[in-house]
Amino acid sequence: MTASSRSLLPVVLLGAALSLTGANLGAQPPAGTPPPAKAVPAAVPDSTRQTIESFARLQHALNGLRDREQAELAEPRNKKVETQAELRTRHRALRADTLKAHGFTPAQVSAMTLRLSGDDALRALFDATMERLAK
Repeated sequence: MTASSRSLLPVVLLGAALSLTGANLGAQPPAGTPPPAKAVPAAVPDSTRQTIESFARLQHALNGLRDREQAELAEPRNKKVETQAELRTRHRALRADTLKAHGFTPAQVSAMTLRLSGDDALRALFDATMERLAK
């Protein structure tokens, strides 16, 4: 066995092992193939759907509030530490008002966030609702 064939041996063995396991690393779908659709579960109870809808509306409102806060903080006239502290205080109050207006407490938001992160079906429903609200 030559030195070059010995250096290729691990690569050849790895390729053979991957082909036997059916691994297709780096495979791309054919061009023009639409991305796979997210399955929205049909078996979710109506009360849970309503809760997810309410939570998605809250998140949509909070996202807009966060965007406005970041834009205000980035303005050159708001670069002083005191001004930024005032803006953050005002936006914390707006966030609390938004939570209250949508019927959520900070603890409920945390609980719902945890629930969505651990349940793929609910997360798919939440993502679909957020996409619909963004339109």
